[in-house]
Amino acid sequence: MPIIFEDAEQRWTMQSHNWSYESITATLCESLDTLGEPEAKIIGEYTEIIDNADELLENFLESFPDEPAQVQLQLLTATVKLFLKKPTEGSQQMIQVVLNNATIETDNPDLRDQAYIYWRILSTDPE
Repeated sequence: MPIIFEDAEQRWTMQSHNWSYESITATLCESLDTLGEPEAKIIGEYTEIIDNADELLENFLESFPDEPAQVQLQLLTATVKLFLKKPTEGSQQMIQVVLNNATIETDNPDLRDQAYIYWRILSTDPE
């Protein structure tokens, strides 16, 4: 799911109708500045079709420590997805910063546990 909606009813409506996000993803990316402060963030679901997904995500990660816990969890997941779908040096640096923030710099046990799970998964050899 590429969008976190502050309003659970909006999220349920889009999920229950199984709408395709691909048609609106570009428009949402262009409109991120106008969304303001709500918990509506573009996430890593469609990183392969968003040319500048790493730049967009990096902008949101600057405020990672100040975000609510739910947004931090989504940013963590989005960064992992970006790294897995587009494993570049930039996404590798982003994942290291996010994992560091989520494990060392947080008091939230859910965020910390999820980050440690991702860290262990990413550091194991798949063979």
